[in-house]
This record gives sequence, C-alpha cells and structure tokens, in this order.
Amino acid sequence: MKRTYERSLFHFIFATCFSLLILFIGTGCQSETIDDTSTKLVGTWYQTSKLKDGTPTTKDSTHLLMQINATNICVLCDSSAAAIKAKTVVKRSGWNYTGGLFNLAVDLPASWTPQVTANELSLERVDFNQAGAITKTTIRFVRTANIDFK
Repeated sequence: MKRTYERSLFHFIFATCFSLLILFIGTGCQSETIDDTSTKLVGTWYQTSKLKDGTPTTKDSTHLLMQINATNICVLCDSSAAAIKAKTVVKRSGWNYTGGLFNLAVDLPASWTPQVTANELSLERVDFNQAGAITKTTIRFVRTANIDFK
C-alpha cells in the first residue's frame, strides 16, 4: 500500500511539474510586439499642414520637405524667409527613434511623437511658449518620391 501511495504521489508531482514546465515554455515563446516605426519613418515626406494648438499656421515655416535616411541622416528643406536669408534652405541633421520619440538634432532638446502609416506621417510635440504656457505643435506630411541631395 505504501508503494502505491508513493508511486501515486510521484506521478502527481511529476505531472504537476511537467505541466508547469510546458506552461512556462509556451508563454515564454510568445513573440513581443515589435515597434517598426523607425523603419516606417525612412523616406521622403512633404509637409501638408502645420497646427499650433489646433490652429493652422503657414506650412512653409518648418521642414517643408524632409528626407529621412536609414543611416540616421535627415535632410530638411525649409523655405521660410529666415532660412532663405540665412542660406540654410537645405539643412542636414541627425535623427533617431527611441522610446516612442522621434528626435531631430536640429530640434533638440524637444522630441516629436510620430504617428506613421505607409503614406502619412504626423509629428506632434509640446513646448512652452514665451508666456510660459504649453503649446502643442502638429506637423502632417505625406510620402513623396525621394530626391537626390548632393
């Protein structure tokens, strides 16, 4: 009788441990969600609108055309009067995407929160204005053909 009890206890413990092992292995192999935003950002984007606190502003005031390269180089074309006067219509910058934020070296320390699809890009950031109030800027782009910048 003692052997039957020991054997039953052994089988119970073995079955329990084996079940738990299978459960841990099964849940450990589930794939994590991969954020492919960085890959989607690569390309050339044409600015279609710019909003400050929901109010449209002149669209050529920032990054009229933005080419984001896979090598973390970003070429910005800005046709604003200040850029034309300073002869900085075409500007090169570094970029990265980390922690859900899109960082352009020319815009640091501010970071953009991107929403990107195959053909549309929306960048949003929050800053303090001169009066100390919070201002939300949203820039929207559509994908366009790549341009060869030399």
